[in-house]
Amino acid sequence: MKLGELRGAIRKTKGNPWFDCYPFPGTDKTFRFYLQKTPLLEELDKAYPGGKASETGLSFDVETGQLKPDKHDFQGIGKDNPAIKTPAPPHDDTPAPKDDFSDLL
Repeated sequence: MKLGELRGAIRKTKGNPWFDCYPFPGTDKTFRFYLQKTPLLEELDKAYPGGKASETGLSFDVETGQLKPDKHDFQGIGKDNPAIKTPAPPHDDTPAPKDDFSDLL
């Protein structure tokens, strides 16, 4: 969605714009963030200084007020891609010692 279209849709919607964030890995627990229109519009202008024709990579549903990225590969956007990743277990790439004393050398 272009910046001009996005700004118009945000102004047109009733209520506050919002987006969901899924911060916890392995769960469907969600934070729903409600945004104030005026500060959101100001920040969009700062983030996309190219003007109204700038492509934002965001979409907005005027009926519900939901703001979301067009691509869902951002961390925290869905329960399958949480904001906080579970760390992988450490790798043990060293070979096992041949005897009790070889690892002391």
